[in-house]
Parts: sequence; structure tokens; C-alpha cells
Amino acid sequence: MLAVLAALAVAAAAWTGWSWWSASDDAELTVARERDAVVAAATEGLAVLNTMDHRRAQADVARWLEVTTGQLAKDLSGDRELHQRRATDTATVATATVNRTAVAELDPGAGTARLLAVVDVRLSTRGAPPADTRSRLDVQLNRTESGWKVSAVQSAG
Repeated sequence: MLAVLAALAVAAAAWTGWSWWSASDDAELTVARERDAVVAAATEGLAVLNTMDHRRAQADVARWLEVTTGQLAKDLSGDRELHQRRATDTATVATATVNRTAVAELDPGAGTARLLAVVDVRLSTRGAPPADTRSRLDVQLNRTESGWKVSAVQSAG
């Protein structure tokens, strides 16, 4: 009887070990990890891109460039001084919260993803009461050497 229980315990341990090992190489698990990385990068990137404090405008715009890639990064880089000046001139303070995200498309092989997001922004400027806005966004991301980055953002209307 004891030998049978021992044999069953060894078989169960072997099966559990094999299952764990095979799951670590599972393609679905790899895609799930990429999806999680896309959501994390988009959440951080959208929060950064919708946040501005006129007292640290230069640092905020620099952060925009850290979370973007492609044409979006080029456009933001070219307009860097304009964004900083606008924020300073209007005493802008904007804080963003990403409330919901959904990965609509993911191609890990190509390093591309599309995500839908809902972003709430609280905006205050000199002479105006704070205003809360909610945006629905269609977000493109590309995988770079340093991870996923936002490459395009447009209103999802």
C-alpha cells in the first residue's frame, strides 16, 4: 500500500513538473506576456503624454519623448519648445489617469500593436476653473530595443 502511494506521488510530481516546463515554452503564454507588456507601456505612455505641469514643462516634454517612437516622437521633438512655451504661458497643469485599455491587435513577430484606451484628464490653466475630460483613444505601439512605445494616438470618437 505504501509503495503504491509513493509511486502515485512520484507520478504526480513528474506530471506537474512536465506541465510547468511545457507551459513555460507555450506560444500562448508568450503572446499573453507581450499583451501585458503592451498594456503596461500604453498605460504609462498615455498617462505621460497627457500630463503637463508648467513648473516642469521641460522635464515633462522630455518624458513624452521617452515613451514615444517613430513619427510621433519626431513630431513631439520638433515641437518641443512650442509645447513648453504654451504650458508656461498658460500655467497649464494637466494630470491624466488611464482608466481602461483593450488590446485590439497584436503582432509580436512584427512588433506592432493597437490598443483602445479611455483616459481621464484634469486640466487647469491660469484664469480658468479646473476641467475634467474623458478621451477615447486609438493607440498604435511599436516594440523598440527598450520595449514597447507609443507610435501614434488619435481620438477613437
